[in-house]
Amino acid sequence: MARRAALVLASAATASAANYVGGQCAVGVTSGDLFPDKCVYGTQFTATVAADYSLLWEVAYYDSYKVVKNGDAVHALHQCGVDAPTSEELPAYAVEATLVEVPVTAVATTSSTYLPFIEMLGERRALKAYQSSFYYVSSPCLRKMYRDGLIEAQSGDWPNTVNPDLEALGVQATFASSWGMDEHNAVLLTDTAEQQPNAVLKTAEYVEYVGLYFNREKEAAAAIEHIVANWLCTKEAVAGVVKNKAPVKVLWAQYWGSATCGGEPIGGWSVASGNTWYSEIIEAAGGQLIVPAVEAACESWGAPYLSTEQLLEVGADADVFISPGPWEDQDVSSLKAWENGRVFDNQGPRGANDWFERRVVEPDAVLQDLAVAFYPDATELEGLSRKWLRDVVAEEPVGGVSDEDLDAACPDIDAPYEFSSTDMCARLVLDNDPTPTEPAPTTDQQATTEGSSSSSKKSSSPDAASGGIIAVAVIASALVLLVVGGLSYYANRRLPPPAKALPADNQPVVTKAAETA
Repeated sequence: MARRAALVLASAATASAANYVGGQCAVGVTSGDLFPDKCVYGTQFTATVAADYSLLWEVAYYDSYKVVKNGDAVHALHQCGVDAPTSEELPAYAVEATLVEVPVTAVATTSSTYLPFIEMLGERRALKAYQSSFYYVSSPCLRKMYRDGLIEAQSGDWPNTVNPDLEALGVQATFASSWGMDEHNAVLLTDTAEQQPNAVLKTAEYVEYVGLYFNREKEAAAAIEHIVANWLCTKEAVAGVVKNKAPVKVLWAQYWGSATCGGEPIGGWSVASGNTWYSEIIEAAGGQLIVPAVEAACESWGAPYLSTEQLLEVGADADVFISPGPWEDQDVSSLKAWENGRVFDNQGPRGANDWFERRVVEPDAVLQDLAVAFYPDATELEGLSRKWLRDVVAEEPVGGVSDEDLDAACPDIDAPYEFSSTDMCARLVLDNDPTPTEPAPTTDQQATTEGSSSSSKKSSSPDAASGGIIAVAVIASALVLLVVGGLSYYANRRLPPPAKALPADNQPVVTKAAETA
């Protein structure tokens, strides 16, 4: 492992008051817990938020190391400055674990989807390489770092591409999908293998998994708390919109001109199927996904494609038409959705690549985008704006940040990550507060990892709600029913975590149960 540019801190001979981060190493420690900030399995919205949804990985904490198990892969993450655990000290399931010194300070990734996790944790400077073309990266701060030579990326044109030499760069961990496990010091992310229900929240919680390698459990907890709370609050707002309405019928399809049938590139529409991440978000946004029941006109590379004629038949009753990719110029003007100006692609204000970069890690923001597209006139959603969906009929421009505007878009590469969503929890508190308050915000308020933890706790804390009861009860008994109703809302808007499997052997503190431990 390459020598890190570590900041070695002298410390007490006992437990640490906070996790060592940013290259900090422990010195002189002989006993005690070096990981006070943990990924703790427990109730949602506590000081350290549990990985309550994702089921494929687990972590066990010991004083100076933690054991992470993800499928068959086991890593023993040991604190820098302290001796690594021996095979005799490790539990039986981890005797052959890969040793990783933490906190890591040099990482790479094979997918742009994992980049926001690193940004959420405040670890942009730790990213040394991206094993693909930076053409596909949306983040202005990371693009600025690449421009300034702080990040290396794939060069050359396919098939003669050249990836950075990760070993020479001192990369300690390469966050990769199953396709990238041959990379140097690869760490598998099984996010795409998470299943319904709550697949989108399970996937978003991989910020906690990535955070383990940086000792950034505290920051990861703040990030996922914001995302989960905002998802639930947005669902609550949508429920108020659709309670007396039939769900919006949604056609989800993308045209591929390269679809080859019978040896000829005739093109076709790739259409929706049930039990997918988008079906889950569409339902949460008050929509009903149209799943075609017709036999596809074409099959290309094992995937079915509808002809335009078939699509017009399938989507005749659709209220909204969404293409999860760039819009191709095909004549669908006879569709009701087109006539009503309700056709969208994913090339909106944040640009052509941002959907693929942030959609997975910020499902609450995607939920808000869809809700606004489905119910643009709903007062409950007033102030929300589309971040990714682009109005095709109105010919809205493709969004994004140009290379010339990177400095303006990212004046400080060390600035906290800005979430894409609007804080719906704060808005719901204002809407349900019987006392005079300032009006609900009508512009997007972008939360950061520094502020999301405290703000979302204030808006979802049972203690805060209880305080509201006492204050209001003394004003008038008529308001008690309203407050009780508000408490019922807070109690019921949390999703129960899935059942956890039994822990692996000899784990003193199991904080994340695996699906097949």
